[in-house]
Amino acid sequence: MLKQNYQIERRAVMRAPRDRHRDRTDRVCVAIFLGVIVGALAATYQQRSWASAGRDAVPTISIGESGGCTGGTGGLTGALTDPGGALALTPEPSMPTDVIVDPKLRELILKTRSKDRGEVMLGLANGVMICENKKICWWEGGNILESFLDVTWRRLGVRNLILAVLDDETEAYMAKHWPDVHTFRSDLKIPDAQEGTHPANKVSTLKYDLLRQFMATGTGVLITDLDLVYVSNPFDHLHRDADIEGQTDGFTRQWAHGQFGGINDKTMGWGGGGLYAQVFTINVGCMYVRPTARSAMLMGRVAHRMATEQGWDQQVFNEECMFPAHGEQTTGLVSIRILDYLKFANSKTFFRSERGRFIPGDKTAKSDTPVMIHMNYHPDKHKRMLCLIARYHEGKLNACDEFPGGSEPGT
Repeated sequence: MLKQNYQIERRAVMRAPRDRHRDRTDRVCVAIFLGVIVGALAATYQQRSWASAGRDAVPTISIGESGGCTGGTGGLTGALTDPGGALALTPEPSMPTDVIVDPKLRELILKTRSKDRGEVMLGLANGVMICENKKICWWEGGNILESFLDVTWRRLGVRNLILAVLDDETEAYMAKHWPDVHTFRSDLKIPDAQEGTHPANKVSTLKYDLLRQFMATGTGVLITDLDLVYVSNPFDHLHRDADIEGQTDGFTRQWAHGQFGGINDKTMGWGGGGLYAQVFTINVGCMYVRPTARSAMLMGRVAHRMATEQGWDQQVFNEECMFPAHGEQTTGLVSIRILDYLKFANSKTFFRSERGRFIPGDKTAKSDTPVMIHMNYHPDKHKRMLCLIARYHEGKLNACDEFPGGSEPGT
């Protein structure tokens, strides 16, 4: 019995060091585990602090009650404000401060722009668009202004529309037939440099000074021609991720979005090849302009050129917008997005290059329904507008099927 007790005690003593070692191991494991947990919590807190600081450091532009833009850094610190940094040496542009906004226009803008995004649609109209005298309109007659307002104001209910009326005839017409539409009489004068140019081009030269005033109030602007038909509200289809978001005059995906061409100069031998970029122009008759400093500077450059040299405003705009900066020329500063050429379609895309997608109307897929069709490629503008209104707003699916692809039968 004593021997048996001794053996039990001996085995207990022999196990004790291993038990103590196991206890120490357990404690170490627990300590490591707790350290990992604490470290993870600390890292998460620090990451959120950095994220918050990053958000605070992003410069912002907000639209104030007065309609102006207010900017701030929200606590911009550290290397971003280092006076020796590249950004400080070549700072981002600031919104121009030399723009004088007509007080009545400012009041109208602030009253009319959308409450959620601070945006307006802006159109320019004169007596030519009413076309009571067919000798002064070149589209075989028809009241384009009336058809535009019938769709945009009455059918689609676009209430953030402002119409700039440019003569007595249009002002009287609007007061009599469309008294609820927001209008103002612009006192801007067509520059003397444009004397002798096409009447439509003369009117278009005024939009750039007007856009500068709108942007000075912090308002985004969808500038629109009147010879187009909106199928749905265009504001629902904008991306708003670029300074300029415009309709293309291109009529294929490659021409609209851009493509490379090439040359092969055999006289150069091995070095005879080269690539160049090709892209169609932006149509300034359907274009969204964000109220950024770069956009405002662009409009200022175009307005200056239209005031000092004769030219087609759309060509001048694209030169200033799309050509890269070089030498002393400060062009190419804006970011650009091309609106989907199948959704914001020009009339050549609709009636010609993509005709099989849109015509015949009773076989068109619902997914191919455009947002807008612009009659910029066809002289019978109003007739085609009426067929599109009948098709997309009155349910007459084949209303446009008989129109030729070009301006002559058989094209």
